[in-house]
Amino acid sequence: MKRYIFVRQALKEQGVRLTAQRELVLRRAMAHLHFTAEGLVEDVRSVDATVSRASIYRTLALLQQAGLVEKHDFHYGAPNYEVTVGKAHHDHLMCTQCGEIIEFQAPRVEQAQQEVVDRYKYKLMSHTHKLY
Repeated sequence: MKRYIFVRQALKEQGVRLTAQRELVLRRAMAHLHFTAEGLVEDVRSVDATVSRASIYRTLALLQQAGLVEKHDFHYGAPNYEVTVGKAHHDHLMCTQCGEIIEFQAPRVEQAQQEVVDRYKYKLMSHTHKLY
């Protein structure tokens, strides 16, 4: 619940009006670790069949633009999304047969990445680590 309130506040601060339909899309998105856009459409429409596919896609894009949702291209199937605000940094492991996605943290990997960045005197802005 805290995370949901934080997300709502972040949208408000960015001047995003949270209509009833947008709020439903947000709630359904936050109910999943990872989801596809079409999976979100099915989920939202199971609750309210009057919400259009276009409204769901526009809301998803709005959430992504606001930095609250990340889009992941796992190279197998449709892109997946996740609500990342309020979540600790993590990486992903994906099964190429069943599509299961596991979130994991590996401090040794993070340390090795930072050592490479430091060696070349770069500043790491972001990264993604996906294992298939």
